[in-house]
Amino acid sequence: MSVRERRSIRINSDDILFLIGQSGELGITKAGTKKQIAIGMPDKEEIFVFLESEDLIAVSAFKTGKKAEKGIKSMLYLLKEMNFPITVLPENHPTSNRLPMVVATGNHIRLNCNIVPGTHPEQDILCACDDLSGTEITATKDGVDVEGTIKKFKIEKFRI
Repeated sequence: MSVRERRSIRINSDDILFLIGQSGELGITKAGTKKQIAIGMPDKEEIFVFLESEDLIAVSAFKTGKKAEKGIKSMLYLLKEMNFPITVLPENHPTSNRLPMVVATGNHIRLNCNIVPGTHPEQDILCACDDLSGTEITATKDGVDVEGTIKKFKIEKFRI
């Protein structure tokens, strides 16, 4: 039986917190400044998410290791520094199974392994690997609160 834990982890806007599972990783950083991120919807509409400096940008990769972490860092850079838009695929889109990473933004993010990657416009839920599923991350002034059964994590400086 696993035990859910809740811990506060200090991170700044120039840090990346990696939550590491057996078959996937999650990279989280702070937005750092007020910003907006465009989301392209399946019905050809566009919506915007408005982030405060303390809000989170998270990237979930379906692999682990250095290659996955480079991908996470690159995607965080695109979202955070280049205002790269998020694209939501329609349900049953064949590309959903080919996505190596998916993203979510906001002040609270729930990880779930039972959703189809890339098809959820809600920014409070993010597809993740099995052993990170059920974890909840909440932005705080000094970092994040993580609730779940995380066995391994690390913090690195956000450098590309």
